[in-house]
Formats: sequence, C-alpha cells, structure tokens
Amino acid sequence: MDDKVISHRRFLGKMERDMEADRQNDDHAAFVDKFRRYEALLEPDISLIEKFYRALSAIGQHDEIIDYALLQMNAGRGHYDVHMRHLLEGLLSQERYFEVVEFSDHLMKEEIPHDFRIEVAALRHRAKKAIDEKKEAPMSEMPEVDADSYNDMQSYERMDFLKRIIEEADDRYRELIRNAAAGEDNPELLTFMLLYLRTAGDGNVLAVHKMGERIEVVPRELHDLEEGPFRSISARVMDEVEDRIPQFAESAAAMLMSHMLYCYPVEPPFGTEDMVTAYLEEILGMVNIEYEVAAKPQAVSWIRSLEQSIAGE
Repeated sequence: MDDKVISHRRFLGKMERDMEADRQNDDHAAFVDKFRRYEALLEPDISLIEKFYRALSAIGQHDEIIDYALLQMNAGRGHYDVHMRHLLEGLLSQERYFEVVEFSDHLMKEEIPHDFRIEVAALRHRAKKAIDEKKEAPMSEMPEVDADSYNDMQSYERMDFLKRIIEEADDRYRELIRNAAAGEDNPELLTFMLLYLRTAGDGNVLAVHKMGERIEVVPRELHDLEEGPFRSISARVMDEVEDRIPQFAESAAAMLMSHMLYCYPVEPPFGTEDMVTAYLEEILGMVNIEYEVAAKPQAVSWIRSLEQSIAGE
C-alpha cells in the first residue's frame, strides 16, 4: 500500500480519536470545528454525523442543524430519517412549532419505517402541545419593535417576527420593514419582508436586491408565494416524483420550497417545460435514475447554482 495512503488514513484516524475525546470532554465547539475539517477530507458515516448534530445542538447552533439536514436530504445521501429527525428537533428548539407540525403531517402520509413514524409522532405531539399552551396562555401584546431591536434579532427571530406580523396583518411595521428590506441580503428573510409588505398593502415602489440583481417592486402587486410559474413547476415535478420515487417525495418538496423561498418574487429564467424537465433530471439523478427526456443544460446549471447559493458554497 502506498505510504501516502497509509499516512492519510492514520491522519484521519487521529482526527476521529480527537473528536471522540472532545465529545467525551463535552468540548462541543472543538468537535464541530474538527468535524468540518474531517468532512472536507472524507464523507463521514452517519454515526459521526449524528454526533455532529448533537454537538451543534449543545452549542445552540440550531440554524446550522436545519441547514445541514436540508443539504444532506437534498443531496440524496441517504439516512433520510436521521436527518429529518434532527431537522424537526432543530425547528422545535427554535419554537417553530407550526413548521414541525406541517413537516410531520406530510411525513405521516408517507410509507416510513415504524420506528421513525413513532419518533415523528412524538415530535409532532411536542409541537402541537406547545402551540396549544400558547393559545391557552393569556394573549400578551407583542412588544413594540423598533429598528434597533429588529437589528439585534437573530435571523430566526426576525423570521418569526415577520411571520407573526404577516399572520396578524399588523401594518404598524411597514416603514421599518421597507427600510430593512432595501439592504437585506438574506434571500429568505427578504421573501418574508416582501410578503409582509404585500399583506400590509404597500403600494410604493421598493428597490431590493434578489438573485444578484437590483429589482424594483410594488409589494401589493406581487403574487402570493403559492401562485406564479414557480408553483406550477413545483406541482408538476412533485406529481412525477410521487409517482416514481414516493420515498423521496419529502426531500424533493423541501428542495423545491427552499428554491421558491430563495427566489421570490423572481421567477426561473426558463420556461415551465424546460424547468420541469431540468428538475426531474436533477432529482431523479440523486437516486441514480436517468430521466428519459434530455434537459436543457443551462436550466440544470441554474438549479445547481441555486443549490450551491442556498448551501452557502
């Protein structure tokens, strides 16, 4: 055996031992740092990935748990149940209870292993109980949010705030969100800002940056997230995925929804037929199934570029 191969394996073995020592010493930050370097050299097995999830949870990095789980599922790297369980636990930790219930309801409609079904049901129960407790608690008025307190929020806190004021159709924050949207570089947050301004009936032109371009929109004239060409593309792709690979349907749905949230209100730069074919080629290819219709290379390249942008690569 080549000396370089032996040396490389020894190096990886030492990293594994060091990570295990960090884990036993509850040095979670050190474990996470070493795991990232290890993953750049070798695809980790699922047992090591589970330890990575637990270390992230211990240091409160729930955003990264969610992003990493979505990335693994979208890439079709297997162990869907493990990644989905940690995704749901990450959402629970951020008190994103409605999303846990929504994901769980979709999962319970699928043919999933019995043990995983029990875990999903338990996580859904925790989320539903938390929702019910919030409903039963005396309704407290949301504290007034100004520019400083909004800027001090974490990304997930801003997202929760935006979802709440959308749900309550609270137009008090129109000017705050307009000003913040003009400089917002987080695509998903910007999507919810625009949806809020649409709900608030904002009829003034707003310049924002999306998909690498400066665009001008009138929020109240924007279509809803559930409308538009992207939604029809998603529906047709999911019909095909559910027919061919139903076990991969949740992963495909999560991928398409993440793309829709990332792009809104910008639509794909290709026609519906080209995008449906490209998505099917890409998604089926994740599970080594060749799609019988040749996709336009530029459309496939656009999807892959979008995935890389979402993953932060």
